[in-house]
Amino acid sequence: MTLIHRLLTRMGSLLLIVTVALLAACSSAGNTPSPPTATAAFHTIQKTTDGQFVVQFSVTPNRLGLNVFTVVVEDASGGKPAPKMQTQLSTTMLDMDMGTDQVDLQPNGHGQYSAQGTLSMGGHGEIRILLRTTDATLHEASVTLDTPT
Repeated sequence: MTLIHRLLTRMGSLLLIVTVALLAACSSAGNTPSPPTATAAFHTIQKTTDGQFVVQFSVTPNRLGLNVFTVVVEDASGGKPAPKMQTQLSTTMLDMDMGTDQVDLQPNGHGQYSAQGTLSMGGHGEIRILLRTTDATLHEASVTLDTPT
């Protein structure tokens, strides 16, 4: 009986050691922090709805919170920069009614306009690019973008 008792004690101890080792391995594997997800800037090129201007539009870094919006405007017929415009963005979230935000862009020269603005929610959104020329004519382009949450 002592031989059987010793074998059961050793097997029980071995089983306990293996169980503890497996539990430790499983719990430490689940605690490994994942690296932060990098967000990519959004960039697109659009023509205005009337076809008179080509608009290069970017959002950097395209994430929830503060971003830089940049618009470069060129005349569609000759590719020349369009430096004398009032440029405004109208941002709308398509996933949920959050209202519409306006961002006024400032000219940087050579047909480039930019401003900092906030994307208040991640998800699927629409940005209308509103260009007003010196003769008060409104030209518009529209883009959709997905902002990571």
